[in-house]
Amino acid sequence: MKIVLVTGGSSGIGLQTVLSFHDAGYKVITCSRNEEKWNQAMAQYPQLSAVDYLPLDLKDVHQVDRFFGYIRENYGHIDIAINNASPIIESRGEFSTLPIDALYSTMISDYWVPALCLRYELPLMQEGACIINVSSVNGVRPTPNAAMYSGTKHGLEGITRSVAVEAIRKGIRVNSVAPGVTWTPRWEQKQEEMGTSLKQTVESQVPCQRFAEPQEIADAIVWLSSDKAKYIVGHTLVIDGGLSLT
Repeated sequence: MKIVLVTGGSSGIGLQTVLSFHDAGYKVITCSRNEEKWNQAMAQYPQLSAVDYLPLDLKDVHQVDRFFGYIRENYGHIDIAINNASPIIESRGEFSTLPIDALYSTMISDYWVPALCLRYELPLMQEGACIINVSSVNGVRPTPNAAMYSGTKHGLEGITRSVAVEAIRKGIRVNSVAPGVTWTPRWEQKQEEMGTSLKQTVESQVPCQRFAEPQEIADAIVWLSSDKAKYIVGHTLVIDGGLSLT
């Protein structure tokens, strides 16, 4: 049975990815900062009791070190790793006006954390393994009013391609997916805060005229990690309904 790690697996794209791998017969390990969210997910999807979940703050290097030590001790290796964890963006607004702490927090959460996980995952992998970094359409286009977030995702694109060239020498594939707007609890919360027209306003800017469903992103992740994609290396699969074309 293949071992899959999905970071940030308690909601949204991460949760759907955990469910998809579990339903396909993989042994899934996941983590998140909010254990209560995971308990809510388990109440909705009882099959998640078979998933190995640990509460974890990936910004804490010592916790990350212990987490990967636990994986090494209990599983010995990882076959597939999905670096998905990404908290709410703290640094929204015009770059020149944002608090320094907010910019730093976004840089750590959205660039350093996946880079750190990548560093720990690779030594636990053998030939035939793969890593997928969950980037964003904002990593392939400019994003005013979320410049630091966009910058981290551009950085994630860069490290994905660079590490891909190193890792493929050992038979390990590294790629990324770049979702566009995806209807997750985070967007539901935004709609509650900003008003009911938010969904329609955003959808009108997408050529497909709708948000992606988390399952559509999870399906792409599962495919990209499969043998059907074994000749794909250092690639970014954009899943955005055409948003980046506009």
